[in-house]
Amino acid sequence: MKKYLIGADPFPPYQFYNELGVLEGYDYRQVDQIVTKMGAMTEYILDDWSKIEKKLINKEIDIAFQVQKTSEREKLYYFSNLLRNATTTIISFTSEEINSVEEIVLLDKKLAVIKGYKYGDSIDLLPDRIKVFCHDQQEQIEFVQKNKVDYAVVDLGVFEYQSQKSHFKDIKLLRHLDFSRPLYVVFNNPSIRDEFNRFL
Repeated sequence: MKKYLIGADPFPPYQFYNELGVLEGYDYRQVDQIVTKMGAMTEYILDDWSKIEKKLINKEIDIAFQVQKTSEREKLYYFSNLLRNATTTIISFTSEEINSVEEIVLLDKKLAVIKGYKYGDSIDLLPDRIKVFCHDQQEQIEFVQKNKVDYAVVDLGVFEYQSQKSHFKDIKLLRHLDFSRPLYVVFNNPSIRDEFNRFL
């Protein structure tokens, strides 16, 4: 039986190890069900995205998931059809209202983003001088709470999950700035991608 090594970065509630050390999450279950339908066994690695991507490029793993598409990435590996759309929003600790992400630049404010992540042009093309690079979304939220940054770009599903476990006092969600990010599964072999797409 075929066996595929599959990687992702930990991103609860989509893929994460629970208190018992068991892998769970919506995206994990969806990918695992599809690969099982393909008649293959699975093994998973959760790690920083930069490490997962390097392993995929070096053919140390076969599949990675929950990936934003860019023209640079399309040159490195093969993208599935759409896995799902993620809702992304901006959070703030300030009472100052903004009507667009461009105002963050105009007002010379600081925006926390996750290092190595791709959010789409509306965020990725903003100048680096306003960006503060964080390890993960939890650090982004902490930076907002401690006034180290004015704003942060967060995955809404992850933020809502984290809010159930922690009380984010006085953090505002700027829902009028929501945008959608299409996410995909990626492969180092186009034939595996094609088979995956048949079951997606």
